[in-house]
Amino acid sequence: MARRGGPGCPIREPGITNRVSDYKRIVALPRDGLTAAPGYPGVTRELAFQSDRACQVRARGDGLAATGWHHHGDREVFGYLVKGRARFEFGPGGSETVEVEAGGFFRVPAGLVHRDVNPIDEEQEFVLVFAGGGPLVVDMDGPDPAGSTP
Repeated sequence: MARRGGPGCPIREPGITNRVSDYKRIVALPRDGLTAAPGYPGVTRELAFQSDRACQVRARGDGLAATGWHHHGDREVFGYLVKGRARFEFGPGGSETVEVEAGGFFRVPAGLVHRDVNPIDEEQEFVLVFAGGGPLVVDMDGPDPAGSTP
């Protein structure tokens, strides 16, 4: 069961100037030029750019950190692991996993209940693109129950 839904992208406040549609030229942001976005304990997210159809986020996880169970509504997630390792748990009862090493790419389908885990005691860093509309994150009480079908 869902506990809460997030906004379309992490930040949609007046005065934020990182909306892609606000620029009519190529824009570059320095590493420290991103905007804080909602995360989890031990997992920080920062917004780079957003539009009506997508947003780009940098996420960092402390060693051995994990998100709660969640999905991304109607949004697909396309990711690149810059640093560290990552494990994604999903499927009935959380029984399936996929691991990614630094330099690897991944995709999370829209609506898939999962959690992100840092399996090592070193920081991890991602670049993520959330494509589609609706809530960015919908937190869940747990994975899909064992015996359910996708």
